[in-house]
Amino acid sequence: MIQRELLEMNAYLPVKLAELAKSEPDTALELLKAWGDGTKTLRVLWKEVTDALAPYEVRISS
Repeated sequence: MIQRELLEMNAYLPVKLAELAKSEPDTALELLKAWGDGTKTLRVLWKEVTDALAPYEVRISS
């Protein structure tokens, strides 16, 4: 299960970084560099990207 979770994070991280680049390009570039340099783990990168995107998510209330 853990392995699948990491595979999904690895697959969708570029998509999330592209989304983040539209609203916070400097943050997206910083995280992309960290990913490329290997200075942050995949889990840390995923959390930072999703946390940075949280204010921009559209929420539908019923």
